Amino acid sequence: MHRFPPTSRRCRLAAAVTVVLTATLGALALPVPAGATPVAAPDAVPAAAAQAADDPSTVPNDLHVVSAGHSGFLGRRSVDGVDEYRWTSYADGTSRVLPSRTEYSGGRSDFVVGRRATETRYTLYDMSDPDSSVGLTYGDPRYTLAGVAGQSLVMSRRDADGVLDVFLMSRPSGSTSPTTHDVALPTDARLSGVRATTPDTVLLQYTRGAADAAEHYLAAVDLPTGQIIETVPVGTTAPRTGIALSETHFAWIADPTGTAPQLVTVLRGGGERTSVPLGTSDPGVQLDLSLVGGWAVYTQKGGGTAGRPSAYHPLQARSLSAPGTAVRLLDHVDSAAAAPDGSLLVRGGQLARGEGVFRIAPGGDGRPAATLVASTGAPTRLELVSTGVPSTVALDADGGSATLTWVLSRNNAHGTVTLRHVASGRKVEHPVSDWELRERNTVTLKWNGLAAKNIGDMAAFAPSGAYVWELKLAPYNGIGPELVKSGTFDVTRRTNPHDYTANSSPDLLARDSSGGLFLDDTVKVSSSSEVYSAGRTRIGTGWGIYNQLEAVGDIAGGAAGDVVARDASGVLWSHLGKGDGTFAPRTKIGGGWNVYDKITGGSDLSGDGRADLLATDTSGVLWYYRSTNDWKAPFAGRVRVGGGWGVYNQITAVGDIAGSTRGDLVARDTAGVLWLHQGSTTGQFSARVRVGGGWGSFTHLIGVGDADRDGRPDLYAVGPSGSRLYAGTGSATVPFAPAAYTSVNSDAARFNSVF
Repeated sequence: MHRFPPTSRRCRLAAAVTVVLTATLGALALPVPAGATPVAAPDAVPAAAAQAADDPSTVPNDLHVVSAGHSGFLGRRSVDGVDEYRWTSYADGTSRVLPSRTEYSGGRSDFVVGRRATETRYTLYDMSDPDSSVGLTYGDPRYTLAGVAGQSLVMSRRDADGVLDVFLMSRPSGSTSPTTHDVALPTDARLSGVRATTPDTVLLQYTRGAADAAEHYLAAVDLPTGQIIETVPVGTTAPRTGIALSETHFAWIADPTGTAPQLVTVLRGGGERTSVPLGTSDPGVQLDLSLVGGWAVYTQKGGGTAGRPSAYHPLQARSLSAPGTAVRLLDHVDSAAAAPDGSLLVRGGQLARGEGVFRIAPGGDGRPAATLVASTGAPTRLELVSTGVPSTVALDADGGSATLTWVLSRNNAHGTVTLRHVASGRKVEHPVSDWELRERNTVTLKWNGLAAKNIGDMAAFAPSGAYVWELKLAPYNGIGPELVKSGTFDVTRRTNPHDYTANSSPDLLARDSSGGLFLDDTVKVSSSSEVYSAGRTRIGTGWGIYNQLEAVGDIAGGAAGDVVARDASGVLWSHLGKGDGTFAPRTKIGGGWNVYDKITGGSDLSGDGRADLLATDTSGVLWYYRSTNDWKAPFAGRVRVGGGWGVYNQITAVGDIAGSTRGDLVARDTAGVLWLHQGSTTGQFSARVRVGGGWGSFTHLIGVGDADRDGRPDLYAVGPSGSRLYAGTGSATVPFAPAAYTSVNSDAARFNSVF
């Protein structure tokens, strides 16, 4: 195959090109050249299709600049996965959305070129008069659009022999016929870039020779004639993305070593070549370049969404006459397009003014400056937009969990969000990465209701009370300062008779032979079948003076469970829970309690919502002490329940485990059989129901409250063979589920009292 002579090729293309004009009075019918395919009138941009922005001074934050003209600029954004193009006016900030299902481009003019993916026709829209349009079509689909400069389309194809065919297709002003101009590039050239530059020229980048010995060139092409005005050899290394042409200079970014980009400029007309180092970069970093006045403006695009810092994210300008003089213009650039007046229109951001579209042009002193053309309303610095943290979080209302959210201004950030309980210092720390933020710029903490004393420690259920949240995030791209924000909220928890840490989870107390008192804060999560301890804490000493210790629930109207203790002289004392896992100094209840061999508490027997006390004397009579809600005198005078309780060697108040409205009692006889006595509204107990045998192996039976978090009280049993949890069922005939192993207090031999 041979390369067509210029005249023959032009004739072939003229026969394959049709232009259609759509005027305000309708389509003008034109004769169709022989061999050409008739085409319908192109889509105009009707006035009815114009869509004004919500605020004429703003543009969408996800808008990318495609091209810039005299009266406005072309932008692109994605709407539901489909590209939306719009022309935004400089004069009033309104945006005109262009017909959909079409890809648009442009270069340094008010003309926008559109083409539907299924067609071989290009339509020129004059956005200064968008009710008219021009359609250009060609009959050879092997040609593709390589670039746009004003009203000219740079078309190219490579034939089977590898010969490059490039021509310009345009419509002269006022003409009804297109013109085409061949561009006489070398026959072995490979076109690799097109850049709209000055109003009458377009810059082409091409390569000659085999890959291992390729030579790179820049060619300035005259748009009215298609003639190559001037060619500049670049060298054996391709320009590093950025190429530019002005009235006075060729320019490009070179990088011989891969990590040392250089600004290369050549005076037009065969003048001097200058190379200026631009620092050190990571391998493969691509820099964009433009010439504005007597300055080279360069940047690494995409800094706003980048995942790492770069010295090239800012838009910087360097003087061509004094290369040591540099100006920082913007903190990052998303997209940019050269304007007809020689300025540069940039979609980017500046920490001081936020995100928007800026015009880069020489100021009064000749130095380039950035002027805000349209704002997106978004900040460039990382900011907190909104929070989804309620003032009160009822953790037990939704299965013991809560979802807290923080919406950020952008998603390329990392750090932590921390929740801290003010009183105890227990905390939750959630690491934040850009993967989490990618969808909706949102930090989401799905809090399971647990918190730890220190990060990495075993976590317990988080206590109720005041909390502080703190967000500490750093931008991955290094643009702007670290974001540090904080706020407060309160957590509420339901009460539990065996809870001393205000977190609704029952705690177990144990005393060793030295009189030391220890607390185990129990945990039951949905992912584990076992109730376990979040860690044993020594909370006191000197408890060896007591011969009976009992957890009796809240008898003083406080926020936590309380304990009664009897000393060797028969005096009963109360230790009120403080809600932080410790107890207040003891208060004397009264003497004479050595007549009782068993004491238990924690069940509400009167129905007033307060935990009461039961005791059996040595003659087997059961006595009832109603709670008064007065911490100084917590119990009313005793009331006789009945005799015959001497057959039991242990009684345990377990709360309502059988579905009645009163607290219940389980009692173990000397044969090891466990019996259930349901509480009644009369203050008495119903006839006993046999639970089962084999309970004699346990040294302690504790009505622990709701340990498995199913809403029903449970029974905890401790013995030499380990500890077991018997979950309450709510059934009077089968009040407990089969035993479940638990590691809490499994070393029962160490402790002489567990309660």
